[in-house]
Amino acid sequence: MAGHGEKRRRTGGAHEEPVEEDRISDLPDVLRLQILSLLPLKSAIRTGALSSRWRRLWAYRWPEPSSVSIRLPPGGGAAGAVAVAAARAEALAGIDRRGRRRVDGFSLAFHGGQLTQADLNRCVHYTAACEAEDLHLRVDGGAGAGRGSRGGTRRPGMLTVQFPVGSPLLARLSMRGLNLTAVNNAMVITLEVIHLHSVFLTDAALRRMVAACPRLRELDLRYCRRLRRVDFSNVGVPNLRSFTVVDCSRTTELRVPVAPRLRSFRFSGAFLSSNILSGAKGSLEHLYLCSGGPETGLPTTNLPYAVPRLSNLTVLTLCSIALQYVSSFTAKAVMESNLHGLRELHLLMFWMANSNLADIYSFLKTCPCPQLERLFVQLPTNTGDAFTENFLKVAEEDPPKGGLENLCLAKMTNFKGHRNEMQLVGFLLRKSSSLNKLFLIAPKEDHPQGLRKIQSDILPDLLKKEILHLERASANAQIFFSEPDAQTQPLHSEVFVRF
Repeated sequence: MAGHGEKRRRTGGAHEEPVEEDRISDLPDVLRLQILSLLPLKSAIRTGALSSRWRRLWAYRWPEPSSVSIRLPPGGGAAGAVAVAAARAEALAGIDRRGRRRVDGFSLAFHGGQLTQADLNRCVHYTAACEAEDLHLRVDGGAGAGRGSRGGTRRPGMLTVQFPVGSPLLARLSMRGLNLTAVNNAMVITLEVIHLHSVFLTDAALRRMVAACPRLRELDLRYCRRLRRVDFSNVGVPNLRSFTVVDCSRTTELRVPVAPRLRSFRFSGAFLSSNILSGAKGSLEHLYLCSGGPETGLPTTNLPYAVPRLSNLTVLTLCSIALQYVSSFTAKAVMESNLHGLRELHLLMFWMANSNLADIYSFLKTCPCPQLERLFVQLPTNTGDAFTENFLKVAEEDPPKGGLENLCLAKMTNFKGHRNEMQLVGFLLRKSSSLNKLFLIAPKEDHPQGLRKIQSDILPDLLKKEILHLERASANAQIFFSEPDAQTQPLHSEVFVRF
C-alpha cells in the first residue's frame, strides 16, 4: 500500500490503518501554481482551505500583479486636477508596463470627467486581452452614486461600455454610473454574476444581455432608472438563482422569469401590477417584497394569490403594504396556504395603527406557519401612538389562537411601548411556547452633532417592569432591551427602503 502513496498510522495495538499521503501538496510551488492556472478563479481561491501550504497561493498563479486596481483621486481645484492627471497617466502607463498577461480581476474607479471615452475603451479592451474573470467599473461622485441622485439617467458626457465586454473567461461584471449598450448580433458570454448600479440601460439591452448569458446565476439591478419593463418571458435563464431589483423607479412591469433554479428574489420599489411571481412558484426559498408608497389606491396584482402558494419558501420579508395586500386577500378568498416550511418572517412596518396590527394577525391566521422559528418586526420611527388616532376607525382583529409553537426568537426594532406594540408583545409571549429570546430594541436617537447612536436605556424603567411581568407561555423566555449580536440578525438585514 505504501507504494501507492499511503502512509501507515498506528492505532493503539498492532493494528495500523492506512492514511493517504498528500502528494499534491508536496509538489514544488511552480507545479502547484501551474495546476492553479488551469482552474477558474473561484475554484482556485477555494484551494486555500486544503492546508496552510495552499493558503493565498492562488494570488500568485499569474505574474504580479495578478489583479489590477485603478482608483483615481477625487480632485478639486487646480492642484487636485494636476494630481488626477498624474494618477491617470501613471495608471495607464502601469498597464502598459505589465503587458497583456493573464489577470484574475480588473477594477477601475474614477469620478465623472476624469477619463475620456478612449481611456475607458482602452481599459476594457485590456481586460479582454488579459482574459480577466472579474471586471468592476465604477463612476463615483456625480454619476448617480446613490439614493436620491439621478443614477441610471443619461447625462451629457456619460461614458459608454459596449456589451459584450470581450473577455472570453469573464464570470463577474459590476458596473456603476455608466451607459451600457448591447449589440444585436448573436453572442454567448460566460458571465455568471451581473451587478448594475445607476447604469443607463434600456429594456431591450437588458434582455439581450440576459439572453447572451446562459450561465447567469445572479442578477442585481439597482437604481437603473431607465428600465421600464423587466421581462424575460422569452429569454431562457436556466441557471438563475438570485434576482434583485432595487429602486428602478420607472419600472412599472416586472416578471420573475421561469427559472427552475431561482432561490432568491428581492424587490424594493414602486408597487407593481404585473404577475411578478408567476415563474418562480416551485423553487423560490427566499422572498423580499417592499413597496414604498401610499397604502390605498394600489393597482391589482397577483401578489396576494402567489405568495401563500410558494411551498418551498423558508424566509419571507414583507413591508406593511405587501402584508396588507396578502392578508386582506387571503382573508376573503377560499384558498389553502402552503407556507408550511417558513422558518423566518420579517415584517417592515411603515405604520403601526390598528389596521397594521390587524394585518399581522390576519396573515398569521390565514397563512399558518407551523415551522416558524424566527420573527423580526421593524416598527416605524414615528413617535406618535397611532392607536389613539385609529381606534374608532378600524375594528380590532382577534389574534390567532395558535401557530407559533416553534417560534424561538423574536425581535422588534424601534420599539417605543405604544399600545399596539405592547399588544403584539403580549401576544407573542402568550402564544409562543418555545420562545427563548425576545429582543425589544428602542429607536436610534439623533445626536446633537448629527451622529446616530443606539440608546439602550431609552425605554423607561416603568415600561420595562411592565413588560417583564407579562404572562409567558415559555418558562425559558428571556426579554432583552439591548441590541443582540450579529447572529440574531434577519437574513434580509439589508433594508432598501428608509423608514
